[in-house]
Amino acid sequence: MLRVLVDGVIYGAQKFGGISRCFTETFSRIGNQTGGIEIILHLPPNCQATIPKGKWIRKIRDYNIRPQTLFHPLVSRVSKARAWPLHPQIFHSTYYTLPYWSGLRTVVTVHDFIYEKYPSLLGDARPFIEQKRRVVEQADAIVAVSHSTKRDILEYARVDEAKIAVIYHGVSDAFLAPSHTEDDREGFREKHKVGNPYWLYVGPRGLYKNFGTFLRAFIRAARETDGYIVAVGGEVKLESWQVDLLIRNRLDQRVRLLSEIDDEALRLAYSAAAGFVFPSLAEGFGIPLLEAMACGTPIIASDIPVFREIAADAALYFHPYDEESLAEAMMQVLEQTTRQSLVERGRKRVSEFSWDTASGKLENVYKSLA
Repeated sequence: MLRVLVDGVIYGAQKFGGISRCFTETFSRIGNQTGGIEIILHLPPNCQATIPKGKWIRKIRDYNIRPQTLFHPLVSRVSKARAWPLHPQIFHSTYYTLPYWSGLRTVVTVHDFIYEKYPSLLGDARPFIEQKRRVVEQADAIVAVSHSTKRDILEYARVDEAKIAVIYHGVSDAFLAPSHTEDDREGFREKHKVGNPYWLYVGPRGLYKNFGTFLRAFIRAARETDGYIVAVGGEVKLESWQVDLLIRNRLDQRVRLLSEIDDEALRLAYSAAAGFVFPSLAEGFGIPLLEAMACGTPIIASDIPVFREIAADAALYFHPYDEESLAEAMMQVLEQTTRQSLVERGRKRVSEFSWDTASGKLENVYKSLA
């Protein structure tokens, strides 16, 4: 039996997000491959995200002793001691932590290099950047979530390229269900008091996510249509300058924020949208691209290498600093011919991504170190 010790720190750090989803989807499937692998998952007491399930997953959860700021170091050491008798051979961190003790072969999944590319936008991230570089350079195997991320690894860290395996994300089963009816879509719009059409945004809205460019493009597009914005996830309210911008353009009643919805509601949000807008300046992969394609939603994405890699010809692209080109693309997806073409390409493209494939490739990485 090959035992892999996983530091599940990400499950205490985020409630929703691509990183926790990545590990949950792959770990929940890895035991269905050839077998012979046991995941020892060390979890914090305050898990927010969905935890992976499977008879091959053994959980060690930190004791919840308050105040955690005082007792966490001790509690963590106790949990690590509980993992020792299980004799794991491999250590895999969910978010750039070092192995608990020497002698473990190590795997690290690298998700992106946002902090390295935009240090001025994200505050003093030097301690995190240095920790991440150290973990990556010391790893026995490195998983990159895209070829774009692999190129960044080789740029920002001194590693042997032969150690890097590119493993794409997949699309979750919830988004592969049969298409919604028009009554379903209309019911969603009525429930949330959203007009038709609306453009969908998914995820946090700060900094490199470039949501401000989307807002300014929406103001341009609103001159020609009575469209709305629906923003799912992220912060529960807009920043003051964003509110002011909308008020000055008399569009403050045409933006809806849905901070927390489940996958089924999110699938319906995709399905009822005129288009999904992904304006980021940088990403490591972009799971919402796959979700939109699976739901038959036309994609408008910033023209960055990783989005070209993942979405290929199944998206309209715009320069991420050009609100006018984004506004033009937003209007284009309202044209039936353009919509139909993007939907057909998206459904074909998304079939090339699978969590089953991802878990099988991760298992191969583990076995290569055994």
